[in-house]
Amino acid sequence: MLHPATPELSAMLPSTTYFEVDSAIVGARFGIWVTTPPRYDLELDAVYPVIFQPDGNAAVAMTAPATALLRDHPVAPIQPFIQVGVGYRGVDAARWLAVRARDLLPPGEPLLPGVDEESVNSLVPAGVLDQEGADLYLHHLRNPAGEKFLAFLLDELYPLISAEFRVDDSVTGLHGYSYGGLFATYAALQRTRINRIGVGSAGILAGASTVFASYEAELTSGADHHDRMLHMTIGAPEITDRSVYQAAVTAGSVEFMRLAQQTPLRGLAFSAKIIADESHATGWAASWFSFLRTCFPGQQSGLFGDGADADPTPPLAKGSDHA
Repeated sequence: MLHPATPELSAMLPSTTYFEVDSAIVGARFGIWVTTPPRYDLELDAVYPVIFQPDGNAAVAMTAPATALLRDHPVAPIQPFIQVGVGYRGVDAARWLAVRARDLLPPGEPLLPGVDEESVNSLVPAGVLDQEGADLYLHHLRNPAGEKFLAFLLDELYPLISAEFRVDDSVTGLHGYSYGGLFATYAALQRTRINRIGVGSAGILAGASTVFASYEAELTSGADHHDRMLHMTIGAPEITDRSVYQAAVTAGSVEFMRLAQQTPLRGLAFSAKIIADESHATGWAASWFSFLRTCFPGQQSGLFGDGADADPTPPLAKGSDHA
C-alpha cells in the first residue's frame, strides 16, 4: 500500500537548512534554504562565499543536490560556497508567479507588448493562477519593486547569514534565471557587495528595459567595475526556434551582450555562453552550473584521483577473447 507522507528535508537535501525571514523592507516573509559545502563542519577555520539564488522554491531543488559533488569532482571542480535560495512560503508559494514579479523586476520596468488584463486573466482558466493571483500578478507587473528585494538581500538577509554561518565577505554571488536573470542584470549595475553575477535567459525587453539606461549611466560616469564578473547564458533554441522567447528573452539578452562586449564597462569581466539544446523550460540548471564554472572555479582536491592511473580498458572488454 502507498502511504502518502511528507519527507524530511534532510532526506532529500541533507546539507540544507530551511529558515523563514521577515523583511521590513519588502513587507513579506521569505523562505530561505541554506546549503553548506562538503566538510563545512570539519574545516572550522574556513570561510565561504555566499551565492544568492532567487526563485528558491524551484532553483534549490534543481541545483542543491549537486553541491555535494562539485568541490571534489575530478572534472571542472567548483570552489566551495554557501548556497542561499530565497523563495516563498504559504499562500505566496502557491501564487509564486505573481509574487516574483514584485521582487525580480527593476523599478519602472516596462511591460512586454501584449501583456494586459486580458492576457493575464487567461491564466485563470488555464489553472496557472486563481483570479486573486492574476490580479496580484498584473499589479506587480505594473508596480515592480526589485530595488526593495535587492535591499532585503543586502541589508537584512546577508547580515543574518553572516551571523549564522562562516562567510567570506570578499566575494558574494548571485544567479538568476528568466525574470531572475533580469533582476541579476539590474543588480550587477548597482555595484553592491555582490560581485560575481550569473544571468540566465534574462527577461530583458529589447530597446526598452531599464537595464539599458542603467548600463548607459554606468558607462557615461566611468564607474569602476574592477573585480566584478558578469556571466550571461541563453539557450540555443531560445535563439533559433520560433517562440515568444525570441522577443521576451533573446532580443534583449543579445542586445545587452553586444553592449557589454563592444562598449564595456571599466574593469568588468564579462562573459557569455550559448547553451546547446536547452529551452527556457530546461536551461535553468545548465545556466547555474555554467555560472559556477566561470565565476567560482575550484582546484583539484585529488579525493577521487585524477584518472591518470585508471585502467583504460572498457569494462565489457575485460576478459573478452576479442581484440
